[in-house]
Amino acid sequence: MSKRPHIIYILSDEHCGFAMGHAGDPNLQTPQMDRLAAEGVSFERAYANCPVCTPSRGTIFSGRHAHAGPVQGFFDVFKASSPSTATLLREAGYRTAYFGKWHCGAIRDQVPPEMRDNPPPNCHWPMRTPEYHRGGFQDWYGFEVNNAPFDGFYYHNDETNPRRMTKYQTDELTDLAIEYLHNYVGEEPLFLVLSVEPPHFPLDAPKENQRFDPADLQTRANFTDTPEMREQLAMYYAMIENLDQNIGRLREKIEATPKFGENTLTVYFSDHGDFMGSHNIFQRKEYPHEESVRIPAVFHWPVHIPAKGLTPELWSLVDLLPTTLGLAGAEIPSHLQGRDYSPLLRGEEFKAPDDLLLEMVGNPRWSLDLLDWRGLVNDRWKYAYLETGHELLFDLESDPFELNNVARDNPDVCTALKARLLKLLAETREPYFDVLIQHGTKPQTPVRDVSPSGASVLVPCPEKLSPAWDDMIVRAPDADG
Repeated sequence: MSKRPHIIYILSDEHCGFAMGHAGDPNLQTPQMDRLAAEGVSFERAYANCPVCTPSRGTIFSGRHAHAGPVQGFFDVFKASSPSTATLLREAGYRTAYFGKWHCGAIRDQVPPEMRDNPPPNCHWPMRTPEYHRGGFQDWYGFEVNNAPFDGFYYHNDETNPRRMTKYQTDELTDLAIEYLHNYVGEEPLFLVLSVEPPHFPLDAPKENQRFDPADLQTRANFTDTPEMREQLAMYYAMIENLDQNIGRLREKIEATPKFGENTLTVYFSDHGDFMGSHNIFQRKEYPHEESVRIPAVFHWPVHIPAKGLTPELWSLVDLLPTTLGLAGAEIPSHLQGRDYSPLLRGEEFKAPDDLLLEMVGNPRWSLDLLDWRGLVNDRWKYAYLETGHELLFDLESDPFELNNVARDNPDVCTALKARLLKLLAETREPYFDVLIQHGTKPQTPVRDVSPSGASVLVPCPEKLSPAWDDMIVRAPDADG
């Protein structure tokens, strides 16, 4: 049998990296996440390079930035012949299995008869993922999007119609993964992904997890303190604690099975965060603020990853694939754009980067303030250049909650960071944003927002996270009829 480790990815959706016990959240009890961190390594400053579901997942499984990868936007798909974590590990002798949300293969007309005739309530993403958009995974228990934690479904391998879930989504997907591990008889090392939607909205959790009194929650300094925001945050926490319990159930199965317990690399992470009441919005990401781009990233592999707990180095999702290959002792192809952090995780000498590339590519455009941008973060500064020509600059040392955009007060800093950003974009084959930054023209007239109040599928941004609101977006006087 191969000595390569079995690899388990536990991927959640919209879990902000601050929201774990060991990360300092005073409300949450996350003993399983905390244990993985204490016995392994948890990146204190882990980032989603592109904080929205589809392009972030493309980055996760391709090892390339969204603007230069196989999934370039919210409605894009993982290209049929794109190399991926699954295909590269298959070349190294692995069996691959995927459970849960994929969101990288939504083809509008791929809706089977049962889903056309009898869709689940509130089902807006009934599509079956075509086989060649599944990133090369062999055993498939996946779906594109449920957004219905108590009314889920998944597609199994080559079956045409979906199987309906009968439990809370995180509970049932964990059951499926545990059953798969129990029945796994292959001699090959296993790469298994358990991808759950919670704590992604709509916010709901089993009753036994709803233990939080909204009035008692300790909140961040940039939190908008209203009863509604507190209620949302309380349910968000309940979903995270349910997920933590399921991580414990999965780890218990791994540890009780000699084949896996002796040699399994477990990685817990999320595709992006959520503002969850900070800056007066919830159920939103898409912008470069910490609540949106900071994620959990916890690596656990007994003996091979020495116990370290929190580590301060910058790390991002584009680094996940090369780091996984490095830990597995597999070849790391030259087309990957991330770094292999396996030396750091093994306790060896390693120089982490001074900055990370952040971006928004193919924003879903649910509303006018959803703009594309490119940016970077280092130990002190967060900088972003928006497609409208506006800039964001936050001094994370003096303003960790990003309450003040200081771009206009620090032109020299912006100039230096803009130059560094252009270098990062050139290194990663930026196809167009470099033109906008260097040669873009200012829009000549403002845009009039004619959307009716409350009609957006997203929560409005009353504090206008986008600087474009300052001088480019105005409400049309007759917008509400």
